[in-house]
Amino acid sequence: MALYHLAVTRRHENEATSSSLYTQNDPWEPLVNFEGFIRNNESIEDQDLVAWVTVGFLHVPHAEDVPNTATPGNAVGFFLRPFNFFDEDPSVASRGPVIVRPLDPAASQLEIQRWTPDSPGPCVSPGPFTYNGTYWQE
Repeated sequence: MALYHLAVTRRHENEATSSSLYTQNDPWEPLVNFEGFIRNNESIEDQDLVAWVTVGFLHVPHAEDVPNTATPGNAVGFFLRPFNFFDEDPSVASRGPVIVRPLDPAASQLEIQRWTPDSPGPCVSPGPFTYNGTYWQE
C-alpha cells in the first residue's frame, strides 16, 4: 500500500484491510496482497467504492521515549477535498454575505458588514401568503 498515496477500488466483503501484521513473517507471499485489489481490472462504474489512503506519520525522538515510546494522543488523518471542482469560488453567488472582523486583538469589538436586502425585519413576511394553484401571478 505504501506505493500509492491513493487507490480507489470496487468494494468487496473479503477485502477488509490493505495489509496484515503477519506480512512481516513472509513478505514474499503476503497474507493480504494489495496489488491484487487494484490489478484485477474491474469496472468501478455504478459500484460502491473504497478509497485506500496512505498517510505519513512523523515521530521526532526525544528523551521521554526511553524506555518506552508513548503513543497516546498521536493521530494521523487526511482531508478529502476537491480541487478545481468549480470555475470560481462558489461563495461569490451567496445572496446574504456577512463579514465579521475583530477591531482589537481580544475580539471584544467587532465590525460587521452585511450585504443583505432590506426587509421588514426578522421572521416578518412582507404580505400574507396566497397561492392561486399555478406559478403565474394573478
